[in-house]
Amino acid sequence: MKNRVYLILSVFVLVGAAGYYYEFIYLASFVRLSPPASPPFFSVYYVYTIQPTSPLTVDFGSENVLITGVGEKMDDDLRNIRQMGFDGVKLSFHFRGNNYFSERVAQKAAKANLYPIGILMGHGVKPKERAFTEDELREWESFVRNEVRATKDVIYFWEVWNEPDIDMFRYGTPEEFLTLLNRTYMVIKEENPQARVIVTLDAFDRQPREFSEGLLSLGGGDYFDILSFHPYAANPYIREDVFNMSITKEKEMLVKYGSRWPLWMTEIGQPTSEVSEERQAELAELVFRTAYSERIPVVWLQYSDQRDPYKIGDGTGWGLLDTDGNPKPAYEKVKTVIEESKNATNT
Repeated sequence: MKNRVYLILSVFVLVGAAGYYYEFIYLASFVRLSPPASPPFFSVYYVYTIQPTSPLTVDFGSENVLITGVGEKMDDDLRNIRQMGFDGVKLSFHFRGNNYFSERVAQKAAKANLYPIGILMGHGVKPKERAFTEDELREWESFVRNEVRATKDVIYFWEVWNEPDIDMFRYGTPEEFLTLLNRTYMVIKEENPQARVIVTLDAFDRQPREFSEGLLSLGGGDYFDILSFHPYAANPYIREDVFNMSITKEKEMLVKYGSRWPLWMTEIGQPTSEVSEERQAELAELVFRTAYSERIPVVWLQYSDQRDPYKIGDGTGWGLLDTDGNPKPAYEKVKTVIEESKNATNT
């Protein structure tokens, strides 16, 4: 009896391993995306949970990713995201984390004709009051090199760190972040010369801009290709007056430094823990219509509450779908705005 149980478990493991290899390695090896002329205009942050298909589960969890086996939901998600009109998906890659599935999701996104946007996350592995040591910097460079090399045929956009200028995620002083940015930029360009490096310098409009101005005055603009900002007001996260003022201030700063970089809102969203679903929909419509009129690409945080087993920040309910996988009012609003924007562009 015991031998039979071992035999059955062995078969489960072998079948599972074969499925992993076929779906996530063999098929993925044939996926390629051409380098884009410009960033994907409408994108959505994709935080995912892979649903279990057997009693055997594997936890590759990191800061905001929980893996519980292989299932079919991810393919459905990515097809639906494309059918909504989105051009790209943003994915997290974690320093000292297991990024195997992030790499595979990038391949699956490419297969769905979506451009992946990678963000290199490292804030959770060191005290906030200091920068990396030299040993940590070398380890970080190795992490960056491995991820860029593994995804060089599908990821052409890499964001360095998450909101390095705010207290929650700060990376040292502007001088210290310049060192990290410089070394990261060099590694990315060595591994994929066609990749573009993104830096987010203004995550909250109420945040003082000494960090942004300090980095740019030190020559930090030589080590990124796209300037990003996250026009949050916080509690509620989106306020129309603050959102519009953020765009104005960002464009003014761009002119001050010679308009050297295109702008990109690589994260903006509103949780329904703070506002009603109807108000979230109104704010999502505001964001997408304004982004289109200002010709600034935008990434919405995030696709689905169902796929996110953790809170993001101090709110919940950021998704366009609820925890049961049903579309919220924001889903149809965003889909409509994207469709109308693309029709207007093509006429």
